[in-house]
Formats: sequence, C-alpha cells, structure tokens
Amino acid sequence: MPFALEPHMDTVAEIKQKLDIASVIGEYLELKKAGMNFRARCPFHHEKTPSFFVSPDRQSFHCFGCGEGGDMFSFIQKIEGVEFPEALRLLAQKAGVTIERFDPRIASQKNRLVDVCEEAAKFWQANLKKDIGKKANEYITRRKIKPETILEFKIGYAPDSWDATMKHLLAQKFNESEIFKAGFTVQKENTTSYYDRFRDRLMFPILDVHGNVIGFSGRTLKADEQAKYINTPESPIYHKGKVLYGLDKAKLAIRELGHVIVVEGNMDALTAQEAGYRHTVACSGTALTTEQIQLLKRYTNNIALCFDADEAGQNAARRSIDLLFAAEMNVKIVKVKSGKDPDECIKNSLADWEESLRSAKLAMDFYLDSYLTAENLQNINKKKLAVKNVLTEIAKLADKIEQDHWIKKLAEIINVKSDLLWEALRPTTKKSTVQSGGSAFAVVMPKSAVQSNMEKVFTILLNEPKLIPYVVEHLLPEMVTVEKLVTFYTKLISCYNKNKPQIHAENITKLLEAENQPLPPEYLDYLILLIGKEYDGFTEVQLREELIDLVLAIKLDYFNRQIELHRQRLEQASSAGDTAQEQEAQRLVQWFSEEKARVQS
Repeated sequence: MPFALEPHMDTVAEIKQKLDIASVIGEYLELKKAGMNFRARCPFHHEKTPSFFVSPDRQSFHCFGCGEGGDMFSFIQKIEGVEFPEALRLLAQKAGVTIERFDPRIASQKNRLVDVCEEAAKFWQANLKKDIGKKANEYITRRKIKPETILEFKIGYAPDSWDATMKHLLAQKFNESEIFKAGFTVQKENTTSYYDRFRDRLMFPILDVHGNVIGFSGRTLKADEQAKYINTPESPIYHKGKVLYGLDKAKLAIRELGHVIVVEGNMDALTAQEAGYRHTVACSGTALTTEQIQLLKRYTNNIALCFDADEAGQNAARRSIDLLFAAEMNVKIVKVKSGKDPDECIKNSLADWEESLRSAKLAMDFYLDSYLTAENLQNINKKKLAVKNVLTEIAKLADKIEQDHWIKKLAEIINVKSDLLWEALRPTTKKSTVQSGGSAFAVVMPKSAVQSNMEKVFTILLNEPKLIPYVVEHLLPEMVTVEKLVTFYTKLISCYNKNKPQIHAENITKLLEAENQPLPPEYLDYLILLIGKEYDGFTEVQLREELIDLVLAIKLDYFNRQIELHRQRLEQASSAGDTAQEQEAQRLVQWFSEEKARVQS
C-alpha cells in the first residue's frame, strides 16, 4: 500500500520520495552494480572506462572524469538541456505528482509552449468526433489506421478555418505570442494579426521521448494542395533534428529487444508499431542527426535503417551510416520486399515485411554489394574506384578489429593481399568529428598527492566506519593539511565518539549531516562515491591495508613539511643571532626527524 504524503510536503521532496535516482538515470544509461552504488560511462564527456557513479543511498551522482555531479534534478537539467522548471515538470510526470498548469514553480516559456501543444492536440482530437471531421475520417479509413492507433498517437483534425484553432487556444488563456511561438499561427504580412498555420489537415502530434507534445506534422486533405505535409517550425521546444517520431512509445521495446528500426516517414513508424513492431521510430524524412543518434544510444547500440529506395532515401541512409559508424553503433540495412516504403510493404504483405527484416544486411555488406558489382569488377578502372569507395567506408569504422574483418573480406572478394589494402586504407583514415553528447573532453584540474591521499582515506572511512578507530589513533587533525578537510575530520572524530554503537556505513553520513558537517553536500557525495572508482572489488582486508599505507604516506608528508619549515626557521634564527629561537628550531627538526624515522621503521 503506498505511503501517505504530508499535504504541505514540498513538490521537490515529494518527487524525490517517490522516485529513485538510479531508476531515473537508468532510463538514460546502462548502470552496473558497483558495491552499494552503480557505475556507467559518463554521458557528459567522452570516455572508454566508466567513471560515472550513482549513489541510491545519497540520491546523487558524480563523474570522476569531468566533475559533473548532483541530484536527479541536476542530472535531468544537464542531459535534457533544460532549466529547473522543465526538469521539475518532467520528473513530476514520472513520479505521478500533479502540478497545476499555472503553478509558479513551473512557470517557464518552454512549459507554457508544451501546454499550448497539449491543448491543440486535444482540440484537434475532439474534431474527429464531430461532423467537421468527416473528411479526415474518410482518409483514415482509406489508410487503414485503426481506432486504437488514432487514440494512442493522438491523431486529430485541424478544421478548414483561418482562425478556429487560434480562437480555441485564446479561450484557454494562452496569449497570441505563445500560440505563435509554438508554431500554430502565421503573422499576416505588414500587420500584427495572425492566422492558423494548419487548416484542413490530418494532424499527427510529435512527442518528445517523455511523451510531451512538442510539435505537429499536418497532412493535407485537399487534392490540389501543393504542400502535402507541413510541419511545426523550429521553436524553443521543437527541434526537428533532436526528436524521433514514436520514440516515446518505442523506447521500452527497443531496450527489451536490444535493437531499433529507423524509418523515414511518420506513417511508416506508425504502421510498423501498429503491426506489432513497437521498436520502430522515424527520423521524419531526413538523415539521422548526431543528436538523434545520441538519443538512441540511451537504449541500444544496434540499429536497422529502412529508408526509401529512391535516390534521396539512399543518400540519407549513407549520411546516417557515417554518423552511426562514428558513434560506434552496429548498423544493418533493410530493403523492403514490396511497396515503396515500410507503410506500403506492411499493408500489402506482413510476410514481406518480416522477410525484409530477416534479410537485413550489415552496413558494410550493403556497401560491398553496392560498389562491388559484377560490372565494376570486370573493368580495372571501375574496380579501382569501387575498391576506393569501399575503403573510404571501412576507414569510417572506429574499431580496428572491425576494420580488419572487412579488409580481409574485401581482399577475399577482389583476390588481393590484405597488406595492400591496409596500405591503401591509411591515407583515407581520418579522425571522426562526431562527438558524444556534451563536450568532447572535459578538463579536470589535477589534485596534489596529499589531497588525493586524504580523500581516499575519507572515502574508506565513510564506507567502512569500523576502520575509524585506527585512523583516529594514528592521524592527528593537524596532519590533515587540506583546509576544507580539517574541520570535517574533527567533526568525523566527534561524531564517531558520540555515536559509536550506531555507526555503520548506511547512517554515518546522516549523523554527520545532523551535526552540520562543514563539507558542501556535493563534495560529501564525491567522497562517498570515490570508493567505487578507487577500490571496486577490494576486500575488507585489502581496504585496511590500503588505509594503513595512506595514513603512513600522509604522516610522512606532514613530517617532511615540518622538518623543512623548522630548518628554514633555524636558518633565519641563526642569521638573526637569536640563540633561543635557533635552539628551539633545532630541537623541533630533530624531534620530527626522529618521529619520521620511527613511523618508517
């Protein structure tokens, strides 16, 4: 039975209570267990070795590669490229927390534009049930779109009127500026008046990955209309190159099946999903973009492209393959067995569609078949050009092992030695300009060995409090020379002494926070999560041995600093002729030298 929430509970706290950060981030990244935490490759900078950690206990994340960190709200803001109001709205939807449309906490331009789009979708959906929607329903019947699909995809009808949609939205308390920015109206030339952009069109809402309506594609119902489809223009919430039609409905199936089918047209995706191929999305008539590929990489690395067979479709496929290779995706090419596109193929013969998918070829096999035709191999000049074209495609592969596989296959087909092809490949090899999401590489300022050692000590203690007595006995607070950690260490000792019976890994941070420990929460998160980066797989015995070595290194550094400090004072006292200060400095140099020798023995 779900727990009851206090009526006055803050919305953010309510969302955090209902959602788990690992589940939220797990929708974007493949998280793997690392002790009590999770780890993954960071989405905010390019890396081969996972350095991104998530703490369910702290409800926080931290990347040790680029330094990004925070809670679920800051993660959503960063990965979605939104401000706090949009992140609040998105997470509220996930948590099932209701926020009123005019709540000042979500008062942002983007949220208002999403509200306009949602209201327009409802208005147009309702029109299908009225007499004015008769022509639209006749078209739907001809295209064999099922009633349940109409509801699921929120298909509607924009009436044949210059201002019906605008008047409806104004009546819902949206202003002319918001309606215009969302793309529903066009401004009359040399005036301040507006008219409806979409008129007498079947409307297909475009949803973001979270299911928010952000734009529309309108199919004309007039036989003499020049523009068959018109789409929402670019807006603060709609960017054509950053959204994939149908992904909001396909994402679970993509993750479950381990691959995605990408088609050109929205109707292709709709028909495929309707036929049971829920892992299908559309790129809306263009080649895939880097942003769309990064969106897909959240769910899978395996992609099947099914673009139209015409020249435009094939060119779009090739441009997409280049970007997919650079992103280290596994790519197959699907050619429909009948019809001009997936929509026609599925409606003509589902068996043909299924056979098309079974016959999908790896992208490099697609290139081999395209270039190494019988005609090209019979003419030496055509053969040289064909081989050069294939090598250009092989050079785009990011993995050398994969390159080697296709070099050998090409050598076998044209009957030459692989070495010759490798020699020919080198001039064509170039670094990809495609970046993973966010900046290509992040710069993190290096830390001193002393600070690094101290942080390692504290990550061990915060995760294994039973080792605190050893450190308290052997490491004096004055030996902690990193300023922001001195007071923290004092608090840690005090907290331990007062709460010895209660201390264990799960609650030591809560006890520290109750005593107002001096570290910023994000730095405390960093120290707690550091255990996964530095000591993944260590046993308790190994951690204790590491701790002993770290404490020794810190003490030796402290003694060396003190010896050097008092030697300088000795020289200054000697130069000044201050005998008393000279003797005291000499005594301290000797004492710290003896202590250093003692701990080393």
